[in-house]
Amino acid sequence: MQQGKREKLGGTIASIQKRFGAQAIGTQADRNKRKIPRLATGFPALDVALSGGIPHGRITEFIGIPTSGMTTLALKLIASVQAVGKTAVYLDTLHTFDPDYAHRCGVNLSRLLLVHPYSPQQAVAMMPEFIVNGGLDLLVLDMPLAQQTQPGQQERLSLAYGRLLAPLSKSNCALLVLTALPPASDAALAHYAAEAALPFYASLRLLLQKERWLFQRQDVKGYALKVQVIKNKLGPLNQSIPLAIDFQTVVQGDCA
Repeated sequence: MQQGKREKLGGTIASIQKRFGAQAIGTQADRNKRKIPRLATGFPALDVALSGGIPHGRITEFIGIPTSGMTTLALKLIASVQAVGKTAVYLDTLHTFDPDYAHRCGVNLSRLLLVHPYSPQQAVAMMPEFIVNGGLDLLVLDMPLAQQTQPGQQERLSLAYGRLLAPLSKSNCALLVLTALPPASDAALAHYAAEAALPFYASLRLLLQKERWLFQRQDVKGYALKVQVIKNKLGPLNQSIPLAIDFQTVVQGDCA
């Protein structure tokens, strides 16, 4: 009788893993042994804190106000992905992508597929196609909080992310969402709607906060920022990693 129950449970587990991916179910020992592939961010200190970088097969969210360093970190991640022959797609919902700055951060524009959706709804509709059929390593969705919280959009996003989890987990792709918060906000996360979909579905969430300007004599040479790990299903939580954006080294293609 006991053997029959074990066989039945084994069949159920096999069916779930076939449908949702091998990592969908298992013991904690299995999870500890499993090494999840990562994409290096281009910032060594951050990569160390994140056990190698951004995880494949998962949703990662960067959160920050404008000039927090969020875009620079995303561009350096794209450059790092391209440097090892991998492929990235950038969904630019606001049509504000700066190709000159991206180039100075090391992005090979000729190899980056830049997509300008007509609307946030179209961007959401495109994501499954890229993940399921695109053969990608990195899909970046640049969608400010104001777009994510438009009437009806939170429901669309929740449905889309829920449907993406299984095919994403089976793919070699990492989905990165850039959530720009309202500018000039000290309590940045206070503006994040409690009912938003992404905090629930993301495996890794990083809050970026600019701390101070960096000077060289009388000139601004860059700025210091703090990266706070506010959610991490795959590693330590509540880490705070200090980083620096050096404008000069950005121009030379190697951010600090």
